[in-house]
Amino acid sequence: MSGTNRAVDPQHQPVPPAAPEPNVPVPEMPAAYGVVRDTAGDPAWDPAAEPAPRPVSQRGPLGSQTDGMAAIRAVWERAAETERRRPAKPGMPHRRREPKAFAPALLGILVCACLLMFFAWTAAPALWISVGHYEYGTVEVTYCQDGFAPSCTGRFEADGWSRELHLTGDVTAADLGAHLPARSTGPDAHSAYVGDTAGLLLRWAPSLVLFMAVAFALVGVSGATRLYEGRSGAIGLCWAAAGAVLAAALAFAW
Repeated sequence: MSGTNRAVDPQHQPVPPAAPEPNVPVPEMPAAYGVVRDTAGDPAWDPAAEPAPRPVSQRGPLGSQTDGMAAIRAVWERAAETERRRPAKPGMPHRRREPKAFAPALLGILVCACLLMFFAWTAAPALWISVGHYEYGTVEVTYCQDGFAPSCTGRFEADGWSRELHLTGDVTAADLGAHLPARSTGPDAHSAYVGDTAGLLLRWAPSLVLFMAVAFALVGVSGATRLYEGRSGAIGLCWAAAGAVLAAALAFAW
């Protein structure tokens, strides 16, 4: 048979195109690429009359990479700072205070140390007697000295011991030779108190107040508040020294 009369192979027959489905929705474009407008049904649409779409920033929810690097750099610089300064008040420039000179600081520390020892030694015996650490006895006033700082001494006698002690409290030169009731902290004491409990409070309370004032002065004159590194340690050392002086005075007055 000739080629013109050959039967057509059903596998090689052309496939007719599929009919378009009606009402197929057109996919919407993201807002980042502008607004897509269907101009098929609007013959009067002029592209030149429409404003150009404004470019949309591609920033993520955490900001751009430049902002992130700037924030990391700021945190790194703050962490690398070794000086810790107090923030200046609004409207007032911050002035850096230079460390205190060595000679004035050393002189101030020595003066404050002497004052701390004096006030602690003055308050310690009366404080012990106020808290109940004492022995009752009788004192015979043997000597009194008048003047700017009057003082008296006497022979204190208690159960099992007797000693010449310095007298404090309500005793004057008019009591010379008299026997008065007194209290002392013990055989190793250096003084005995003559009077009531109210007088004891007036002897140790003002001394402790002055002691605390001198301790604050020690922190200032030592230059501890002017340091930018180790300031807390220096202030703590000043207070530890003041506490050690008070503890030593109480131990000797026991």
